[in-house]
Amino acid sequence: MQVQMTERDKRLVVMLSIIVIVVGFGWWGIRPAIKSNTAMSKELEEQEELRQVNETKLAKLFMYESEAESYNEQIVLEKVNYFPMMSSSEIDRLFTNMILDRGLSAYDLSIRSSNTPVPVEPYQYSVLAGIVAEENERIKNESDSSIDGVDPFEYSSSPAYNSEIYGVDVTLRLAGEMDDLKGLIEDISKSEKLLLVRNCVWSEQVSRVNEFVAGEDGEEGEYVPTMKTTTVLNVNLTLYMCDQSEPAEEEE
Repeated sequence: MQVQMTERDKRLVVMLSIIVIVVGFGWWGIRPAIKSNTAMSKELEEQEELRQVNETKLAKLFMYESEAESYNEQIVLEKVNYFPMMSSSEIDRLFTNMILDRGLSAYDLSIRSSNTPVPVEPYQYSVLAGIVAEENERIKNESDSSIDGVDPFEYSSSPAYNSEIYGVDVTLRLAGEMDDLKGLIEDISKSEKLLLVRNCVWSEQVSRVNEFVAGEDGEEGEYVPTMKTTTVLNVNLTLYMCDQSEPAEEEE
Protein backbone atom coordinates (compact mmCIF):
# COMPACT_ATOMS: atom_id res chain seq x y z
CA MET A 1 0.00 0.00 0.00
CA GLN A 2 1.59 3.30 -1.05
CA VAL A 3 1.26 6.24 1.32
CA GLN A 4 1.00 9.61 -0.31
CA MET A 5 2.30 12.69 1.51
CA THR A 6 0.18 15.72 1.66
CA GLU A 7 1.47 19.19 0.96
CA ARG A 8 1.49 19.84 4.69
CA ASP A 9 3.65 16.77 5.35
CA LYS A 10 6.04 17.78 2.62
CA ARG A 11 6.42 21.24 4.14
CA LEU A 12 7.07 19.68 7.58
CA VAL A 13 9.73 17.38 6.14
CA VAL A 14 11.42 20.30 4.39
CA MET A 15 11.32 22.45 7.55
CA LEU A 16 12.67 19.55 9.64
CA SER A 17 15.49 19.01 7.15
CA ILE A 18 16.37 22.68 7.24
CA ILE A 19 16.38 22.66 11.05
CA VAL A 20 18.65 19.59 11.12
CA ILE A 21 21.03 21.19 8.63
CA VAL A 22 21.13 24.47 10.56
CA VAL A 23 21.68 22.72 13.91
CA GLY A 24 24.35 20.48 12.47
CA PHE A 25 26.12 23.39 10.83
CA GLY A 26 25.96 25.37 14.08
CA TRP A 27 27.23 22.49 16.22
CA TRP A 28 30.01 21.23 13.98
CA GLY A 29 30.82 24.42 12.14
CA ILE A 30 30.01 27.59 14.05
CA ARG A 31 30.49 26.28 17.63
CA PRO A 32 34.18 25.23 17.14
CA ALA A 33 34.83 28.55 15.42
CA ILE A 34 33.33 30.46 18.36
CA LYS A 35 35.38 28.45 20.87
CA SER A 36 38.52 29.03 18.83
CA ASN A 37 37.77 32.74 18.59
CA THR A 38 37.21 32.96 22.37
CA ALA A 39 40.54 31.21 23.04
CA MET A 40 42.33 33.48 20.58
CA SER A 41 40.73 36.55 22.15
CA LYS A 42 41.92 35.47 25.60
CA GLU A 43 45.42 34.79 24.32
CA LEU A 44 45.42 38.12 22.50
CA GLU A 45 44.43 39.88 25.72
CA GLU A 46 47.25 38.15 27.64
CA GLN A 47 49.76 39.02 24.94
CA GLU A 48 48.55 42.62 25.02
CA GLU A 49 49.13 42.77 28.77
CA LEU A 50 52.58 41.25 28.32
CA ARG A 51 53.35 43.77 25.57
CA GLN A 52 52.43 46.64 27.90
CA VAL A 53 54.64 45.21 30.65
CA ASN A 54 57.56 44.81 28.22
CA GLU A 55 57.10 48.32 26.84
CA THR A 56 57.23 49.65 30.40
CA LYS A 57 60.43 47.72 31.00
CA LEU A 58 61.98 48.94 27.78
CA ALA A 59 61.02 52.51 28.67
CA LYS A 60 63.01 52.09 31.89
CA LEU A 61 66.01 50.56 30.11
CA PHE A 62 67.88 53.88 29.98
CA MET A 63 67.36 54.32 33.72
CA TYR A 64 68.66 50.80 34.37
CA GLU A 65 71.72 51.41 32.20
CA SER A 66 72.39 54.68 34.03
CA GLU A 67 72.06 52.93 37.39
CA ALA A 68 74.40 50.17 36.24
CA GLU A 69 77.01 52.72 35.12
CA SER A 70 76.73 54.59 38.41
CA TYR A 71 77.00 51.30 40.31
CA ASN A 72 80.17 50.32 38.42
CA GLU A 73 81.69 53.71 39.24
CA GLN A 74 80.92 53.17 42.92
CA ILE A 75 82.51 49.72 42.75
CA VAL A 76 85.74 51.21 41.41
CA LEU A 77 85.79 53.81 44.20
CA GLU A 78 85.01 51.27 46.92
CA LYS A 79 87.47 48.59 45.83
CA VAL A 80 90.44 50.70 46.90
CA ASN A 81 89.29 50.17 50.52
CA TYR A 82 89.78 46.39 50.27
CA PHE A 83 92.82 44.18 50.05
CA PRO A 84 93.39 42.51 46.68
CA MET A 85 92.75 38.78 46.43
CA MET A 86 95.60 37.05 48.27
CA SER A 87 96.62 33.49 49.00
CA SER A 88 97.10 32.21 52.56
CA SER A 89 100.89 32.49 52.20
CA GLU A 90 100.59 36.14 51.12
CA ILE A 91 98.33 36.91 54.09
CA ASP A 92 100.81 35.14 56.39
CA ARG A 93 103.63 37.26 54.98
CA LEU A 94 101.59 40.46 55.47
CA PHE A 95 101.03 39.87 59.19
CA THR A 96 104.50 38.46 59.77
CA ASN A 97 106.00 41.71 58.47
CA MET A 98 103.67 43.74 60.70
CA ILE A 99 104.71 41.65 63.72
CA LEU A 100 108.43 41.91 62.97
CA ASP A 101 108.22 45.67 62.39
CA ARG A 102 107.04 46.01 66.00
CA GLY A 103 109.70 43.64 67.34
CA LEU A 104 107.12 41.13 68.58
CA SER A 105 107.21 37.36 68.85
CA ALA A 106 104.46 35.25 67.27
CA TYR A 107 103.43 32.13 69.17
CA ASP A 108 100.65 31.30 66.75
CA LEU A 109 99.21 32.62 63.49
CA SER A 110 96.25 30.85 61.94
CA ILE A 111 94.33 31.80 58.80
CA ARG A 112 90.84 30.58 57.89
CA SER A 113 89.63 31.61 54.44
CA SER A 114 86.57 30.67 52.41
CA ASN A 115 85.70 30.52 48.71
CA THR A 116 82.23 31.89 49.52
CA PRO A 117 81.66 35.66 49.55
CA VAL A 118 80.78 37.26 52.87
CA PRO A 119 76.98 37.69 53.25
CA VAL A 120 76.26 41.38 53.74
CA GLU A 121 72.98 42.73 55.08
CA PRO A 122 72.43 46.44 55.77
CA TYR A 123 71.56 47.68 59.25
CA GLN A 124 67.76 47.45 59.54
CA TYR A 125 67.33 51.17 60.31
CA SER A 126 69.83 52.43 57.74
CA VAL A 127 69.04 54.29 54.52
CA LEU A 128 70.32 51.33 52.50
CA ALA A 129 67.89 48.99 54.27
CA GLY A 130 65.01 51.28 53.22
CA ILE A 131 66.22 51.28 49.62
CA VAL A 132 66.41 47.49 49.64
CA ALA A 133 62.89 47.17 51.03
CA GLU A 134 61.47 49.53 48.39
CA GLU A 135 63.29 47.74 45.59
CA ASN A 136 62.09 44.31 46.75
CA GLU A 137 58.50 45.60 46.95
CA ARG A 138 58.73 47.08 43.46
CA ILE A 139 60.07 43.82 42.04
CA LYS A 140 57.31 41.86 43.78
CA ASN A 141 54.58 44.13 42.41
CA GLU A 142 55.93 43.95 38.88
CA SER A 143 56.26 40.18 39.12
CA ASP A 144 52.63 39.89 40.28
CA SER A 145 51.47 41.98 37.32
CA SER A 146 53.32 39.89 34.74
CA ILE A 147 51.75 36.98 32.90
CA ASP A 148 51.86 33.72 34.90
CA GLY A 149 54.43 35.33 37.19
CA VAL A 150 57.05 35.30 34.41
CA ASP A 151 58.74 38.55 33.50
CA PRO A 152 61.36 38.14 30.73
CA PHE A 153 62.70 41.65 31.43
CA GLU A 154 62.86 41.37 35.20
CA TYR A 155 65.39 43.76 36.74
CA SER A 156 66.63 42.85 40.16
CA SER A 157 68.77 45.29 42.14
CA SER A 158 70.24 43.62 45.20
CA PRO A 159 72.35 46.03 47.26
CA ALA A 160 71.67 43.89 50.34
CA TYR A 161 73.70 40.98 49.07
CA ASN A 162 77.35 40.64 48.24
CA SER A 163 79.02 38.55 45.56
CA GLU A 164 82.50 40.10 45.45
CA ILE A 165 83.79 40.67 49.01
CA TYR A 166 85.63 37.85 50.77
CA GLY A 167 86.52 37.73 54.45
CA VAL A 168 89.53 35.95 55.91
CA ASP A 169 89.60 35.25 59.65
CA VAL A 170 93.05 35.56 61.23
CA THR A 171 94.01 34.60 64.78
CA LEU A 172 97.25 35.89 66.30
CA ARG A 173 98.95 35.01 69.56
CA LEU A 174 101.77 37.47 70.19
CA ALA A 175 104.23 38.28 72.92
CA GLY A 176 106.27 41.39 73.58
CA GLU A 177 106.29 44.73 75.32
CA MET A 178 102.91 46.26 76.09
CA ASP A 179 103.65 49.42 74.08
CA ASP A 180 104.65 47.39 71.02
CA LEU A 181 101.52 45.23 71.26
CA LYS A 182 99.30 48.31 71.56
CA GLY A 183 101.16 49.81 68.63
CA LEU A 184 100.31 46.78 66.51
CA ILE A 185 96.61 47.12 67.37
CA GLU A 186 96.83 50.80 66.43
CA ASP A 187 98.50 49.91 63.12
CA ILE A 188 95.67 47.50 62.33
CA SER A 189 93.01 50.06 63.30
CA LYS A 190 94.59 52.72 61.06
CA SER A 191 95.05 50.39 58.10
CA GLU A 192 94.05 51.93 54.77
CA LYS A 193 92.54 48.58 53.84
CA LEU A 194 89.66 47.01 55.73
CA LEU A 195 90.86 45.07 58.77
CA LEU A 196 88.31 44.46 61.51
CA VAL A 197 89.52 43.59 65.02
CA ARG A 198 86.80 41.35 66.45
CA ASN A 199 88.25 40.80 69.90
CA CYS A 200 91.52 40.82 71.79
CA VAL A 201 92.53 39.35 75.13
CA TRP A 202 95.50 40.44 77.21
CA SER A 203 97.31 38.05 79.53
CA GLU A 204 100.66 37.55 81.20
CA GLN A 205 102.95 34.59 80.83
CA VAL A 206 105.55 33.87 83.52
CA SER A 207 108.55 31.81 82.49
CA ARG A 208 111.86 30.90 84.02
CA VAL A 209 114.91 32.16 82.13
CA ASN A 210 118.64 32.34 82.76
CA GLU A 211 119.64 35.99 82.86
CA PHE A 212 123.31 36.90 82.50
CA VAL A 213 124.68 38.99 85.37
CA ALA A 214 128.07 40.67 84.85
CA GLY A 215 130.66 40.17 87.56
CA GLU A 216 132.11 42.98 89.69
CA ASP A 217 135.75 44.03 89.96
CA GLY A 218 136.82 41.89 87.04
CA GLU A 219 135.03 38.81 88.22
CA GLU A 220 133.50 36.55 85.61
CA GLY A 221 129.77 36.98 85.03
CA GLU A 222 127.27 34.21 85.36
CA TYR A 223 123.76 33.22 84.34
CA VAL A 224 121.27 33.53 87.15
CA PRO A 225 117.84 31.81 87.01
CA THR A 226 115.06 34.38 87.21
CA MET A 227 111.31 34.61 86.58
CA LYS A 228 110.33 36.76 83.63
CA THR A 229 106.81 38.09 82.98
CA THR A 230 105.82 38.50 79.34
CA THR A 231 102.72 40.28 78.05
CA VAL A 232 100.71 38.09 75.67
CA LEU A 233 98.03 39.27 73.27
CA ASN A 234 95.43 37.05 71.63
CA VAL A 235 93.65 38.87 68.82
CA ASN A 236 91.02 37.75 66.31
CA LEU A 237 90.49 39.87 63.23
CA THR A 238 88.99 39.70 59.76
CA LEU A 239 90.72 40.84 56.60
CA TYR A 240 88.44 41.84 53.73
CA MET A 241 89.53 41.49 50.12
CA CYS A 242 87.97 41.64 46.65
CA ASP A 243 88.90 41.31 43.02
CA GLN A 244 90.59 44.55 41.97
CA SER A 245 89.92 44.17 38.24
CA GLU A 246 87.68 46.68 36.48
CA PRO A 247 83.95 45.86 36.15
CA ALA A 248 84.22 46.02 32.35
CA GLU A 249 86.97 43.38 32.41
CA GLU A 250 84.86 41.15 34.63
CA GLU A 251 81.90 41.49 32.27
CA GLU A 252 84.01 40.49 29.29
